[in-house]
Amino acid sequence: MLRQIILCSILIASINTMKNFKQYLTEQKSQNTEIKCDINGICKKIRTYESAGNEEKILGVYKDSKGLPTIGHGHLVTPKSESIFAEVFADEHKKDPSFGKTVLSGKGRLTSDQAEKLLQRDVRVRLPEVKKLVPKFEELSGELQGELTSEHFRGMLGKSKKTLEHINKGQYDEASKEFLNAKDYRESVAQKTGVAKRMENLSTALKKEAELQKKRLASQTTQAPAQPAISQTAPSR
Repeated sequence: MLRQIILCSILIASINTMKNFKQYLTEQKSQNTEIKCDINGICKKIRTYESAGNEEKILGVYKDSKGLPTIGHGHLVTPKSESIFAEVFADEHKKDPSFGKTVLSGKGRLTSDQAEKLLQRDVRVRLPEVKKLVPKFEELSGELQGELTSEHFRGMLGKSKKTLEHINKGQYDEASKEFLNAKDYRESVAQKTGVAKRMENLSTALKKEAELQKKRLASQTTQAPAQPAISQTAPSR
């Protein structure tokens, strides 16, 4: 009896550690809790691209590489930002109803914890959008998931329809080349901005995915059961 209980416990634990991205989102939604920023290092990658080395700067409104007002870890300031702040920082607004307006106007600043909370909200909203663009998102490597999400944060992923077509057909080598065939990339190379490096990183991740795909196919071929040899002996009468 004890042995059965232990085996059941191990089975349940193994199932829990194997939850895919879709299950994770469903559970988070049903539990009405925020997605933690640790899914395959996606949030870490976004922090690296958007704010690494600028942790103080990003706590107030600043201009991104395109000169657009931004705050936190890549949150673009738009007319919707005030209502987003009211949702994310409900406690702050109870104490100070003008909290969002003050910060977004550049007269106030976020704390590091508040910037992280805003990032968690943005990730929670954007990941399902990426999943819609790339239906097999959760089947991809963690590195590629991070790069795809990062480019969606930047607003670039949906622009490259040919790249998406290649990705969704499993043509990762072609997607890798097509993604860099873009005006944004050429301008960034000429202007020596960080956008080019981000795009190159996604291109590299797509190449790696192509290699992983080849290895998986080779492994499946190797593991396929051998066909029984046809006997050359004449049947007995």
